[in-house]
Amino acid sequence: MPARFEQMVWIVFLMCLCVEMIAPNANEAALRTVMVELLNTVVFETKRTAKFRTLLKRIERTLKNIEPIFYGYERLRKVLYRPEDETKMFIYYVANGKEVVMECSEIKCWNVYKKFHHANKLIGLDNMLLSFFQSELQDNLSSSRRSLFELYALGDKLDQVLAAVTKQTGGFSDSCSVPGLPDVIIGLDFHLQELKRMLLKDETQIVTVSAPGGCGKTTLVKMLCHDNEIKGIFGDNIFYVTVSRTTSIKTIIQKLFAHFHVNHCELQTDEEAKNQLENFMRQMGSKNILLVLDDVWSESESLIQDLKFPISGYKILVTSRFLFSRFGSTYELTLLNDQDAKTLFCSSAFHNMNSVNVPDDLVNKMVKYCKGFPLALTVIGASLCGQNVVKWRSTLKKWSEEDEKITASALMDMWVESYNLDDEGMYTSEYLLELSSRNLLNLVVTRKDGSELEGYCNEHYVTQHDLLRDLGIHLSSQDPISQRTRLLIEIYKNQIPTWWIQQKQEPMAARLLSITTDESFSSIWYDLNAPNVEVLVLNIRSRKYEIPSFIKKMNKLKVLIITSYGTFPCELHELQFVSSLTNLKRIRLEHLSLSHSIQSILDLYELKKLSIIMCEIGSALASCRNVTLPNLLELEIDRCYDLMEIPSEFCSLKNVKKLSITNCHEIDSLPKELGSLSSLEVLRIHSCTRLVRLPDSIRFLSNLVFLDISDCLSISMLPHQIGELNGLRVIKMSGCRGLEELPDSVIDLCLLEDVICDEETSYLWSYYEEDLCDLNINTVEDDRFANFMKIVSH
Repeated sequence: MPARFEQMVWIVFLMCLCVEMIAPNANEAALRTVMVELLNTVVFETKRTAKFRTLLKRIERTLKNIEPIFYGYERLRKVLYRPEDETKMFIYYVANGKEVVMECSEIKCWNVYKKFHHANKLIGLDNMLLSFFQSELQDNLSSSRRSLFELYALGDKLDQVLAAVTKQTGGFSDSCSVPGLPDVIIGLDFHLQELKRMLLKDETQIVTVSAPGGCGKTTLVKMLCHDNEIKGIFGDNIFYVTVSRTTSIKTIIQKLFAHFHVNHCELQTDEEAKNQLENFMRQMGSKNILLVLDDVWSESESLIQDLKFPISGYKILVTSRFLFSRFGSTYELTLLNDQDAKTLFCSSAFHNMNSVNVPDDLVNKMVKYCKGFPLALTVIGASLCGQNVVKWRSTLKKWSEEDEKITASALMDMWVESYNLDDEGMYTSEYLLELSSRNLLNLVVTRKDGSELEGYCNEHYVTQHDLLRDLGIHLSSQDPISQRTRLLIEIYKNQIPTWWIQQKQEPMAARLLSITTDESFSSIWYDLNAPNVEVLVLNIRSRKYEIPSFIKKMNKLKVLIITSYGTFPCELHELQFVSSLTNLKRIRLEHLSLSHSIQSILDLYELKKLSIIMCEIGSALASCRNVTLPNLLELEIDRCYDLMEIPSEFCSLKNVKKLSITNCHEIDSLPKELGSLSSLEVLRIHSCTRLVRLPDSIRFLSNLVFLDISDCLSISMLPHQIGELNGLRVIKMSGCRGLEELPDSVIDLCLLEDVICDEETSYLWSYYEEDLCDLNINTVEDDRFANFMKIVSH
């Protein structure tokens, strides 16, 4: 009998071992299948569509970094050594991710709203892949992926600092009881009613309150938990958990059980913990339950799903700096209005709300520059409490001299070269979307039919609150000046920083250098030994400006951005210094008065993008002897109001893929040689109001995919041979009031997918819908007409 018993024990042991081995193998096969299918789909869609190419390539790199894990049994087993349900859920999400990738080509290029949300889905997919394989992926990350992580490093630091600040002021508790309310609450009553209405909807189980750190999310949620109506519905079953960045599902559940005085120390796995909590909640009967998860980070999004149980009357309320589009209902907390902002500011800046000797207009201006941000109002108000008027005015002056926004395209120019992003990075703004989804900046699209496709971001702006910007500058300025990778220099009244005057011979480490001067700067420069600079930004306020001669020694310089913020265009001198910069790839000149010296940048061999924005051009372009630029891919000229013609020499740029000539109201014709731009894929002639027609040679642009002639009021006809553009997929032509008919050749535009136009123009296209069976006519409101009606109504 003992022998038979021992034999049975061995049989049972072997059966258990087989089961243990079979389950991972089954999961391995399923995981391998969905991962291979996802990779194949990503590669296919990357070739098929340009709309999300940067994000798709990012996912492709992640998948290829994961791929070697499958060839090492121990490594794969380590990854799969987790609860089976968790692995199965991951496999399900990967399979769903394949569907998300396949939808990329279905999102229309002009639909900014859908593009934003779909980009967030792709970002979430990439983050999920990295999170699941994190333990085995650390050493496999490519240098380009690491550089992408660097792109968000400052954002992470901002998040951490804001979290620390708000935690100190929030009165957090280690129990699951609702914390008390702060002494002063201003401006949240309306938000409380709106949030309560959203939460109490029968079909809603999860509501996320989203806003940047310090906007009052936690205070709003505490108010809701203390609201009499909410307490009447949920009673004592309101449980409040603060979620740190490293909190696990098991930690949260153990904390809840401790709150209930239930001993569940034997919980071994996350899956067991979830099952125990769900069973416990079901035993509570018909009672309504509200679980508050405060300050959930993007890495902890899965915790929300793990705590979502199909129990009647059970709801989850989340606060986060991030947007969780996966969970439908989101309440985006807005900033304070002017009246509430002033009240909150004064409560912090003055004792007993008495402004003493500070003029009311000075208080109003200070409140204005806090932009309704509760944390800024409180912190800045406290910093000025008891200070004299001189301190108030100096603080206000500093803020008033800072610019409030930056064009998205300028930011993308810096990122593409600084972080070695592929060339497709300049065609998209997915990274801006991700930072926007983290509430670290605001992406402002000024036109309703604005499109990130083809990367034209000049009509998109990025704004960031002063407090976040100053915090970012502070975090990037912790190292000694000579060792900083980002060096920001401000020069006022010719007062050069002492360290610069006394600079020794050792080179500066800076890769990004920004120099800001005021209107009194005399362009007297000291030498600066900064050979590693890759991005140089010159911010100008004076009427005349000489480019510093030390720029000639910046052999690694890739991006040059010169912007004047004065009332009139700045007269720029010594531009010829740029001609020696053999690695320069991107130049952006904004609000400058250009001279004939612009010829020096038209021969740069490596230049890939030239942007001339809001410049006074005069005869500068017309006098150019030749235009070489053999590697130029993109040329954009925007809001150059005195520009009357585009020299035909620019039509010799055989490699240019994007040409944007926009808001140039004096141009009445384009060069007849335009058709020589054989590589052109995107042509934007937007808001050139005097332009009468497009040249007939346009028919030779066989690679043209995107044509924008919107708001060209004087165009009365399209070229008769426009039908020869057999690669054209999108035409934007809203606001073409002078257009009376379309040439019959439009029926030959066999690949045309979308026409974005106003209602009047849509009737012209409706005659050809049957011939162009795949055509979508998308009607948008005329922005100019809408703005006019707003003025009339007021």
